[in-house]
Amino acid sequence: MLRACLVPVAVFWWVLSGPILGQLDPSGSGADTVAALTFNFHPAALGLGTHSDQQGDNPTAAVHFRGAFSAGFSGKRTQGHITLETMRGSGPTWLRAMEAGFDRRHGQGLTASRWRGRWDVQILPSVSLSVGRDTLHDGWGRRSLFRGRHTAPAPFLETAMDGGGRLRYRHRVEGLQGNPSMFCWTGEQGDPRFWTPPQGAVRNGIERMVVAHRLEVDFGRRLTGALWGAVVWNTTDGDRSFEPHYLMPLTSLRPTEYAQGSSDNALVGLEGRLKVGSLDGSEKFLYGQLLLDELIVAEILGSTGWWGNKYALLGGICWNYPTGGWRVELSGARPWTYSHFTPTSAYIHGLTPLAHPLGANFFEASAEGRWERGAWQVHGRLTASRRGDDPSGGVPTGSLPQIGDIQRTAETYDWLNGSERDFFIAQIDISRNLSFEGLSALDAFVRAEFRSLKMEEQGDISGLILLGLRSTGPWFGADW
Repeated sequence: MLRACLVPVAVFWWVLSGPILGQLDPSGSGADTVAALTFNFHPAALGLGTHSDQQGDNPTAAVHFRGAFSAGFSGKRTQGHITLETMRGSGPTWLRAMEAGFDRRHGQGLTASRWRGRWDVQILPSVSLSVGRDTLHDGWGRRSLFRGRHTAPAPFLETAMDGGGRLRYRHRVEGLQGNPSMFCWTGEQGDPRFWTPPQGAVRNGIERMVVAHRLEVDFGRRLTGALWGAVVWNTTDGDRSFEPHYLMPLTSLRPTEYAQGSSDNALVGLEGRLKVGSLDGSEKFLYGQLLLDELIVAEILGSTGWWGNKYALLGGICWNYPTGGWRVELSGARPWTYSHFTPTSAYIHGLTPLAHPLGANFFEASAEGRWERGAWQVHGRLTASRRGDDPSGGVPTGSLPQIGDIQRTAETYDWLNGSERDFFIAQIDISRNLSFEGLSALDAFVRAEFRSLKMEEQGDISGLILLGLRSTGPWFGADW
């Protein structure tokens, strides 16, 4: 019955999503070097749903939509794409996704949009160059302590070296946008990350730059290690938009920062991945990250709780098999991690932390799994976190990197100091591929979600049931 009802919608979807492919010969000589140019518009997800509040007696019906127009090209040594995305919906899931990952709001905040694009060029067999404005992710985990895909797109320039051996190196410079509310410290109520305009640009011009480099080494077939470093510097009045000291590949960023006598914000990190089981089948591995913002070992050994010990830890296990897989991950960050006494040097992108979306002063545990059989797929997620927070903004707890640590009120800060903010979300998504001729990427789905937020003895519980069609994966990433 469901299949019969969805046939007209699927035909309409197929008309919208049919790509246009053209073959171009840039040289006009009829040589073998041919570039492919593609255009595509597709509704990524379209669904009808209902939300309910904590009493469950006030359900609200809503239409949720995600769509994208994309254009791409590819050649012998180059490829690229540009995509304009939009989404409309209501309820916590969509509003959080809009808040973090989209640049502009429309229609009193119920509709959001962003554009992403990149151009990749293989300069030499072992050297590639990428430039664009895109979402980026570093590390092997669902989260990242360095650069997470949940943030809005940022302009970047990246150079990578990979000769196919044990060593890989990458150097990247990014421009980070600001927000008029970023400097607020006037006791506004609630989390400053929510102080965003209902429509128009959510983030304004470039206010800070970040340079980062990463070196990966394979120690045999199973163990891979990575070292990385990053420096954030502000570009107030455009005085330091170009910083030549940081643009040199293979340089050590933190000593360079000290040598300049600057007030920039430097971080370093260490990562590892260990593959287990058979190397010929589905991937199974353990992984971890360690981020160091500031650290004095004597203060750690003395258990003093000194505010300046700023670091974060992440670890997990990922287990894949032919019909599915699962992942369990734990992470946490000390108070004031990613922060800086100069707010424009904080490790953030607009109002969103660059790395973990919870900022600092938190612990988080998550589990996710997927199973597929034939045309059917089931995805599930559980995420629980506790953060030491302050709803009034009057007593800094170190949880918000965008509030500079010059605002701290004590010399010692314990983990989870402040008011406990507990969050829990459970999500399950069941889908079936419709497999119409010429349209294999269309899925019918039903999704259920339950979330609970509790702070200072006050709680908020909400639920969601959504069904519809989609051509992309089930998750938005807005689950923090």
